Amino acid sequence: MKKLISEWQPSDSALDLIRLNGVTDEQIDKSVEYLKGHADLNSIDDVDGYDNWDAFFIMFCIKAKPNQ
Repeated sequence: MKKLISEWQPSDSALDLIRLNGVTDEQIDKSVEYLKGHADLNSIDDVDGYDNWDAFFIMFCIKAKPNQ
């Protein structure tokens, strides 16, 4: 498990789950770019309630998805 966001990439299973929730590859790419560039996040230990980046990323993408 990678604790630092700079070393993390979403797993295939996380990407599959995100896509099943209607999030496009373009939105996924923008979300990864945003999270990796966000100055306040460095380690998963900085995020309350999550112990790995994939779980956090799945929820982040689903909540950030535009209503269609």
